[in-house]
Amino acid sequence: MLIIILMTLTSCGESNEQAARQLHGFTMGTSYSITLTGDSFIDPEAVTEVLENIENTMSTYRPDSELMILNAAPINTWIPVSSPLYEVLSISQQVSSMTGGAFDITVAPLVNLWGFGPEVRTDGRLPSAAEIAEARSGIGYQHLQVNESNGVFKNQALELDLSAVAKGYAVDKLTALLDALGIDNYLVEIGGELSSKGRNFRGEPWHIAIENPQSVSTSRQSQRIIDIENMSVASSGDYRNYYEVDGRKYSHTIDPRSGNPVSHPLVSVTVLAESTARADALATAFNVMGTEQAMQIANENDIAAYFLEIEEGVLVERFSTAFKHYIGDNP
Repeated sequence: MLIIILMTLTSCGESNEQAARQLHGFTMGTSYSITLTGDSFIDPEAVTEVLENIENTMSTYRPDSELMILNAAPINTWIPVSSPLYEVLSISQQVSSMTGGAFDITVAPLVNLWGFGPEVRTDGRLPSAAEIAEARSGIGYQHLQVNESNGVFKNQALELDLSAVAKGYAVDKLTALLDALGIDNYLVEIGGELSSKGRNFRGEPWHIAIENPQSVSTSRQSQRIIDIENMSVASSGDYRNYYEVDGRKYSHTIDPRSGNPVSHPLVSVTVLAESTARADALATAFNVMGTEQAMQIANENDIAAYFLEIEEGVLVERFSTAFKHYIGDNP
């Protein structure tokens, strides 16, 4: 699924160069930043190596990536895969199962059909029911098996796309690198997905701003600021990437279960978890499901999730029980 930065997540205060160091760059079609406090240091080449390895494994834009080789591999046979690819596929399948297919890394044919893939739809024509049915016949996480010993098994041809989880996984691999170097205070962000450890240069928890979706066309404003420590954050929403036909908006967020763009009041969701990859996948799934279904899953599984809906032009906040810990006295 195509993913863009759907919510602005920023740390406050790290611009003080004497107290914090920042490393910036580009990866996976977006930007990344690493903020370290005190005298901590990381070799930029080590960061580049981690990110290049992930792109070589999971990119859909590199024809020789491991993922693209897997996509072209024959069906009905076990295909060995690397440990990183196995990890991401396993997380993806777990979230797919938990959410009843709302998250599905095989959804690319539907995304492409609706004009949100590499070839943008410009003719103003909507897919027919027959075209949707045909695309749906070529997707389905249930056609994919993942086994640590044997690798991956496909019982039909599938177009796997990890863009809704790979950035989160890359954040996790960078934090693992920092941990291995003994760095205790950092904030790592790739395309809006982030993970923190320790505290900022003021000795406070990292302050994260969640964007108000109604401010996106004017000046970006935060809807809520949360404090996180040793936690990952990922967001998903549909208020930036859409098109209109005959006055109706069609979101880039496609529900694999129906084959159609989502059409509920939920405009953005933020998920907190210990793993950024898991938070990334869950945020996408919850954005597909809508608030009612997603809230039930979140509460059943003790997931901290924050939902923003627009009802009759009014922005409404809702959050799971586990998210209440991060609300505090914040208005």
